Amino acid sequence: MDRLDDPYRSVEYGCKPPSRPGLHLLSYAEMEAMPEPEWLVEGLIQKRSTALMFGKSNSFKSFLAIDIGLSVETGRDWHGNAVSAGGVLFVATEGANGVGRLRIPAWYQHHAVSEEDRRAFLYPQEICLDAADDVTALIAAMNIRGAFALVVLDIFGGSMKGSEIEDKTARAWVHGIQRILRETGASVLTVAHTGWADDTRARMHTHFWGSFDSRLRMEGDKDALTGTLTVERHKDADSNGSWGFRMAQAGGSLVPELDENVKASKVRKLSPQQRTALDALDDAIVANGVRKFGQEWPPCNVVQIDHWRTHCDKHGVSDSGKADSRKKAFQRVRASLQERGLIRFYDGFVWRCFDD
Repeated sequence: MDRLDDPYRSVEYGCKPPSRPGLHLLSYAEMEAMPEPEWLVEGLIQKRSTALMFGKSNSFKSFLAIDIGLSVETGRDWHGNAVSAGGVLFVATEGANGVGRLRIPAWYQHHAVSEEDRRAFLYPQEICLDAADDVTALIAAMNIRGAFALVVLDIFGGSMKGSEIEDKTARAWVHGIQRILRETGASVLTVAHTGWADDTRARMHTHFWGSFDSRLRMEGDKDALTGTLTVERHKDADSNGSWGFRMAQAGGSLVPELDENVKASKVRKLSPQQRTALDALDDAIVANGVRKFGQEWPPCNVVQIDHWRTHCDKHGVSDSGKADSRKKAFQRVRASLQERGLIRFYDGFVWRCFDD
């Protein structure tokens, strides 16, 4: 047999043959035949996908998450957007009593859902989705109850045993979420806080941030009882869509009602150049980040400043073709981000700042 036809020829080049039999590699024809993504909630969350809803405290994130989840559970259109009905599990890692006793019943009551048609489930405590045993237990509990279309995880910080800014925790957590998708067929909607310094991004490690199929930004006005939900990004669909809500009093809680007069803020606190530089920093940390130990170093990966600058050039922080102009643009955006407390430096390395 010719060496090029030998399925174990990789051994000759220092690679081991596959250790797991039965792996199927897609042919080009099979790639072409892969199905289009289907929507669980039209324009908002796709089936068997991960979605992140992030926003400041008191921006009504939890109320919108309940609204989305119970729309799926009852099969009702979500404010004019078609829904594919299915079972829903709420994992309330904090405030579970209020969620189960007040917020979910208030939504059902507001929408006149009969007692026999109230079928949502609640897991009322923290869970460690970066621990394989906890993921296995959750999947087993879901399988006992039947088929689920959506898991609402609220709130992100209570869903892991490690730190939300550590790479090791992030990788284990993402692996756990992917197991839930794969073994139950459900989508997962995760609710998370933003940092105080940068409210355009959830407070989490870069690996978490980049893992979600959809990112949804929530803004709210506590005094006016209004909020907006905006699609910031879909990996596999057009990233557009924004909805305004007025929060209606119902059963000792609040329920979102669509209000076209409520608009999302058009002013982002970060300039496009600052946003681009932070995206470049995220990429640099993923590509070249290292972990340092000692009192001077943070509990997350850091990266050499030169690597960050290289990624800034790739992202186009400056569109000038001149090296000197690009260098000055980098220095300006670097100084502005440091002044705002979004990044820190030590010994030639840089990292993102996170709230304590």
